[in-house]
Amino acid sequence: MSLMLGMADKASDPGSVSIIVEDRPQPQEAPLLTHLKKVENHIMEAQRFSHLPKRTAVDLEFRDLSYTIREGPWWKKQGFKALIKCLSGKFCSREFIGIMGPSGAGKSTLMNILAGYRETGMTGEILVNGKLRDLRTFRKMSCYIMQEDKLQPHLTVQEAMMVSANLKLNESSEVKKELIKEILTALGLHECVHTRTASLSGGQCKRLAISLELVNNPPVMFFDEPTSGLDSASCFQVVSLMKSLAQGGRTIICTIHQPSAKLFEMFDKLYILSQGQCIFKGSVPFLIPYLSALGLRCPTYHNPADFIIELASGEYGDLNPVLFEAVQGGMCALEEKRHCIDKNTLNLCAAKCVNDSGHDESNTFATSSLTQFCILFKRALISICRDQLICPILYCSIVYWMTEQPPEASRYLLFLALSICTALVAQSLGLLVGAASTSLQVATFVGPVTAIPVLLFSGYFVNFDTIPDYLQWSSYVSYVRYGFEGVILSIYGMNRTELECPGRDCKFQRPEEVLQLLDVEDAKLYMDFIVLGIFFFILRLATYIVLRYKIKSER
Repeated sequence: MSLMLGMADKASDPGSVSIIVEDRPQPQEAPLLTHLKKVENHIMEAQRFSHLPKRTAVDLEFRDLSYTIREGPWWKKQGFKALIKCLSGKFCSREFIGIMGPSGAGKSTLMNILAGYRETGMTGEILVNGKLRDLRTFRKMSCYIMQEDKLQPHLTVQEAMMVSANLKLNESSEVKKELIKEILTALGLHECVHTRTASLSGGQCKRLAISLELVNNPPVMFFDEPTSGLDSASCFQVVSLMKSLAQGGRTIICTIHQPSAKLFEMFDKLYILSQGQCIFKGSVPFLIPYLSALGLRCPTYHNPADFIIELASGEYGDLNPVLFEAVQGGMCALEEKRHCIDKNTLNLCAAKCVNDSGHDESNTFATSSLTQFCILFKRALISICRDQLICPILYCSIVYWMTEQPPEASRYLLFLALSICTALVAQSLGLLVGAASTSLQVATFVGPVTAIPVLLFSGYFVNFDTIPDYLQWSSYVSYVRYGFEGVILSIYGMNRTELECPGRDCKFQRPEEVLQLLDVEDAKLYMDFIVLGIFFFILRLATYIVLRYKIKSER
């Protein structure tokens, strides 16, 4: 078959567009394999949970939604650019909604606004169950699963789920364990409960990210490109899971670029964007008749998802004005209603939104701030012990004894403690650089550049008394200096006896000479621990402030 696009003569039929399909002989098809039987997808059982908390169904509506950003850097005013323009729509509970469109159409921007991640620059109204959205309350009843799964790599699946349950639920430990078991079994993760998340496959990571959010049963779930980077089997599992969650009474909204025909038909509703405007909104079966009514006939062999993206991308000419005008004129609603009546499927195509306002959602957290801090502190402690803590212990245990240092427990433990403290401060500096950097490339460059002066003025390469006066201040802000100074004191200080000398006269046989040469004879060991603790606290606090500022500025 070949595809040809014909633009009608303006004099005869202005603005109409038709797609002409020319039939050509096709190669003979292979005989059908009639002995194959499709296996049931057990993940579809995820729509039924007995231990999840009861939540109110949520319908999400938006009216005349627009979003603009300032172009250019902040010190140059180059005008504004509209990323989305006058969008309206309604996403109902029990619906699996797909937001589609070519790259740069505004899919992620719309998702971020609906989820409450963007506020500055937005105009229009967002309603929850017919009332203006209270953002603080809405965040308690919704979750946002990003395209890249940000999971703790050193926690097992069970540990990660338990942290999420402890943060979000105020139930007994037994109830939480039963709920976790139920969720993991339904989502096909029960066999890897003791596996660390770093060892999971892409599909398992995506399902774990969903499981972590499903603990408190949010009625609204946002997914940003959930099938990105997954193979076809994993894609089908994830999409089937989202479909099942929608059938369980939730509002499931996801962005997706170009799904296969198999995945495309699983969506209940579509909201398709191009150049920041809506070119189609309605049910999946209505897409082809709607396009045909505009003179855009999709070839029978073509994936409808590919065809609408090709239209939006301009592969058949600039048809976006025609599609924009049709949506703005209400043609979507009129044509879908007529199509549903013609096909005698009105109840399926035009399902009414459920507006269950039985009770208002609380705008308070299930656990107190102190409880949340303790849970997160314990999680961070586990990650630190398994991550930059085991390595220092192994390294110090090998180096200390191989260099024939004094076989004294106190010196060994001090040496080990100083190495661990230095590693924790180095980790804190890395977190700060990563939080403050605008991209991975910037962080990769700034990290080593920051480490050079820290190491250079630590006292190992250059003694303090040989550093020029105008640069001596830099030695005091080098955390490595205090770690190095403490290690020297723990090994050669504390009244250590003279070193064994194989010859008659050895240089540095007396430990005091080593301390004098390195200019640390007057240093105090306890001060090194105190200063390293101060560095740790300041760097962690600075990281928190930077992250808080970035989150607020991005909104």
